Amino acid sequence: MVQISNPQLKSKGRVVIDVADLDPKAVYRMVLSGPAGFVPLDRDPERGKTSTQLRFELATAPTGAYQLVALERDGDDEIEVAERAFHLLGASDPVVNDPPATRVQLDRTRTVPTEDQVLTDEILRVTSARSFPEYQDFVDAALLRETGGAFSPQAYDVIIRATREFLELDTTDIIDVGGRFLVNGALPYLNNVASRFRDVRGGLESTERVSDIDETLLTAPAPVELIWSYWNEEAGVPQALNHILARFQNRRLPGGIEPLARFSLSYLRPLRNLLFTWGDREIDRLTVRRRAAEYQYEYGLDLIGRAVPDSARYVERRSRFLESFHTLLHEALVFYRLDDDTTVVANAFPVLNALRDTHLVLAEGAENQFDGVPLQSRIEILAMQYILAQSEMRDFLGGRPMVPYEEAWMDRVDTMRSLYGWGDTSVTHFHELAVHGEALVMSVRWGDWNAIGLKADSAANWARLMRDAVQRYVHAYRSVTGVDLQLGVDATMPAVLLARRNRTRARA
Repeated sequence: MVQISNPQLKSKGRVVIDVADLDPKAVYRMVLSGPAGFVPLDRDPERGKTSTQLRFELATAPTGAYQLVALERDGDDEIEVAERAFHLLGASDPVVNDPPATRVQLDRTRTVPTEDQVLTDEILRVTSARSFPEYQDFVDAALLRETGGAFSPQAYDVIIRATREFLELDTTDIIDVGGRFLVNGALPYLNNVASRFRDVRGGLESTERVSDIDETLLTAPAPVELIWSYWNEEAGVPQALNHILARFQNRRLPGGIEPLARFSLSYLRPLRNLLFTWGDREIDRLTVRRRAAEYQYEYGLDLIGRAVPDSARYVERRSRFLESFHTLLHEALVFYRLDDDTTVVANAFPVLNALRDTHLVLAEGAENQFDGVPLQSRIEILAMQYILAQSEMRDFLGGRPMVPYEEAWMDRVDTMRSLYGWGDTSVTHFHELAVHGEALVMSVRWGDWNAIGLKADSAANWARLMRDAVQRYVHAYRSVTGVDLQLGVDATMPAVLLARRNRTRARA
């Protein structure tokens, strides 16, 4: 598979991109496309080589989103074999056209561009690019390359390794030609943090480099957020696979009659091997206790269940996150109502204050196991979804064939939720909370929202770019918990609200 590296900015606006794993017998064409007004640039790598380095002069290129696509020629056709997207900040400001003076209708308040918009754009691009169908195809291809495929004793290791590689394929790539946003090549927030460690950053002897700051993390920070895992946990994804695995191993879990009593997998099909290797490597995976402790440390979010320890056993919890995050969502909704009213100029300063508060709370939790547990739990839960999405799983669990689920694993989880009485809310709403919650939290965490000179224009641009994510998150939260954040801020734990709704449903 052709691999395109992260773009590197060299002197005088020259961007260098390495392309590897080329087929020496194939003929390729590389096309760099960009925003309106940018003429696409073509490069034809020399035939017979397995790698090449592409150079593009982008000193005068316009600000916007760019994409490098590798096309393999097959006769008269061209097949896309790889792509890499990134954002470029040009040396000049983008052109802002004022509304024509002759128009008499009321117009929406003009958007004032800010340099930090590029980070929000990149986060939205990266989080939306990780679709489950693409992930499933990626892991399928990795298993097909393995001797024995899905029947291989190494199938578990292949799935976990391929999942990690998939998550690392797309990270935030920002090329700042004019030096208008990045500081010392790093995100402003991370550069601010790193600048307080002048004694180690780049100032150590060669024998002491193991104690230095990892410069790569300053431009490509943690690619995932733990809140994605939290909402999948509340949806029941890990519990569903744990119950299936217990039945596969002929173990009866507490709770009386086993709903999966007739669950039987064919010896001739690969799912039994995937479940066997999954169960055999249980000791290598994160426990629910460890995930629950990190949910508390980063977000102060509770889990309720027999396997979850009492909250008194936690040393530290982020008790203010839920209130500050819900305040941010509520203030954004208020801003949208005012922004849609063309007779007023919406004030985005309350949104800026909420962004600053939430950013500070998130920053306090970005320590210790941060980056380790979120990435590992994301890998494991994605792998769970991959196993649940197998067609043989549908054959035995069944499901509702007419419900338009977005991803292949969802109907399996909803079936398990129905069988075990975990609630009647569709897993689709939990999926919305996971996907849009991750984009929202990432944009708040990595933005430099505590900067002294930041203006309300930055908050207004964030709110407008994140409007779809905010409104879909708020709707899904109401569907899951019954709390409408449009009416006000509610800091009641989601786990408590879910348990309360489940008890009400059981009594009914």
